[in-house]
Amino acid sequence: NHAANLQLEQNPTSAEAKETHERVHSFTLTLRRALHNTFRYGQGTRDMAGPSGFTTEDFIDKVAWRLERYLARQDDAFPPPNLTEPDRLYRRNYKVDQEAIAELFSKYDKDGDGFLGYEEFSKLLIKMNLAPQQAKGNDENEATAKVPDV
Repeated sequence: NHAANLQLEQNPTSAEAKETHERVHSFTLTLRRALHNTFRYGQGTRDMAGPSGFTTEDFIDKVAWRLERYLARQDDAFPPPNLTEPDRLYRRNYKVDQEAIAELFSKYDKDGDGFLGYEEFSKLLIKMNLAPQQAKGNDENEATAKVPDV
């Protein structure tokens, strides 16, 4: 990426430098996605995934296989897949009491429809002390919402 950026900075009007820049950035982004997704799908190395993980060589082979698939899709005018944050349930040492969550949810799901409406959601946030607090603005009559970092 850096070399492509430098080449484009030195030759900002060059069509070749622009194309190289775009292609290099596309490749490195796709490589990063292939690496990230390989870990997300539980195919990491043993030091990250535990005893069932891959050796370094097998991991590199798996990343190469995924990268080839993603690059082939780009050649077919399909963008690489969008990454989303993996479900925390699958993280190592993440022990959440699902029964307690279900109990808490049902406490605030007053109509029992399996969904929390705005009123139910507001009550839950307030009870858990997670509701955004209003902070005084410059004018005493003006208040702005202060959203906590989650």
